[in-house]
Amino acid sequence: MTLTNEDLQAIATLMDSKLQPINSRLDNVDSRLDKIESEVSTLKAGQRELKKEIRELKDKVNDTYDLALDAWGQSTENRYWLEKKVEMP
Repeated sequence: MTLTNEDLQAIATLMDSKLQPINSRLDNVDSRLDKIESEVSTLKAGQRELKKEIRELKDKVNDTYDLALDAWGQSTENRYWLEKKVEMP
């Protein structure tokens, strides 16, 4: 049995109608995937910015700690110097 052009066209039309929902769903999945990729890129950029800000904050905290430590050391030295001066008549 040989298929005619009309038979082949009927089969193609039937296949297209059966595959159309699948194609539509794949298009929807592709669209959603594009949106997710965009959001991930945005999140990565935000993460880089947060890491930069955390580094800056860490540096400021370390600088403040060093300054406080220096001030404490200086006050200790000043107190020692003053106590020595007071002891000497």
